[in-house]
Amino acid sequence: MTKATTKAITVSGLHKSFGGTHALDGLDLDVEAGEVHGFLGPNGSGKSTTIRVLLGLLRGDAGAAQVLGRDPWADAVELHRRVAYVPGDVTLWRNLSGGEVIDLYGRLRGGLDRARRAELIERFELDPTKKGRTYSKGNRQKVALVAAFASDVDLQILDEPTSGLDPLMEEVFQRCVEEERDRGRTVLLSSHI
Repeated sequence: MTKATTKAITVSGLHKSFGGTHALDGLDLDVEAGEVHGFLGPNGSGKSTTIRVLLGLLRGDAGAAQVLGRDPWADAVELHRRVAYVPGDVTLWRNLSGGEVIDLYGRLRGGLDRARRAELIERFELDPTKKGRTYSKGNRQKVALVAAFASDVDLQILDEPTSGLDPLMEEVFQRCVEEERDRGRTVLLSSHI
């Protein structure tokens, strides 16, 4: 995929309803490959619903979506190897250590950069030996962020990823996003306003 010829995300006329509630009403969104794209809106505006469609977890009622040139519903398995996702509220396996979770996600995504993994663990001040059940919300976020940023993926989808992080860790996160951009990776960063 080259930045000049391919959009990382293309959404056109996307509709999604849940009963009588219209979560998405004709959404259009284009994200160029290699850019950091802010996806902003108030709570309940459809950001997370859009992300679930992009991840192939929900199917839109009408319209179209493409991620890395593929259909997120039909090609979800392939895309999940090329996309890292961090939700706003991370749930971990209770009996796995943070390091084991990071490595598991790395294997699912086709591998991770071991040196980058170690560097990120240090920068985020994460103890990777603790079990998932012992982590605070902020430390669960750190596990997911390290797993995402250490993975060799084309697209990062980050849905309110700094929820639970203290201000110093938010600065570390911002630098990591800049580094992803500098590597030519695409970042979709969702946040409420």
